[in-house]
Amino acid sequence: MRLSAVRSAGLLLSIAVSSACAGGGATTRAAVDASLAPAMTIERFLRAANQNDLDTMAALFGTRDGSITRSWSKKEVDERMLVIANVLRHSDYTIAGEQLVAGRRDEATQLNVQMVISGDTLVVPFTLVRTDAQNWLIEKIGIDAVTRGSGFRTGGF
Repeated sequence: MRLSAVRSAGLLLSIAVSSACAGGGATTRAAVDASLAPAMTIERFLRAANQNDLDTMAALFGTRDGSITRSWSKKEVDERMLVIANVLRHSDYTIAGEQLVAGRRDEATQLNVQMVISGDTLVVPFTLVRTDAQNWLIEKIGIDAVTRGSGFRTGGF
């Protein structure tokens, strides 16, 4: 895990612990794990993208119903994940903030990820959704933040 990812996870952990303590309730491992889960999903996904680990990327990408590996063909999964991996290849990143997803507070969250890609620092929004199994999957990546003006053409990621 890169240093910036460790700092982000540590910050989120501090916030989760502080919030739980301020409310007078006991901090449980489950509560802390739940607050870190979206950031850790992004960490795993971005590490996999840099390594061209298409299977891990696909396992972490999907909808409330589950991973895309359950509904897309292997060929389509590989093609789409390879494009995403090529676009998101980065030298560093930091979780820059979290936002509510309007109308989906209990099931989705958006994390804004500051990424260094080809020497440029960009903020890329990732929308994550909680599955029925209470896991977090990346549902949408604001890939246009990277491809805008670069000659890349993407659709539907």
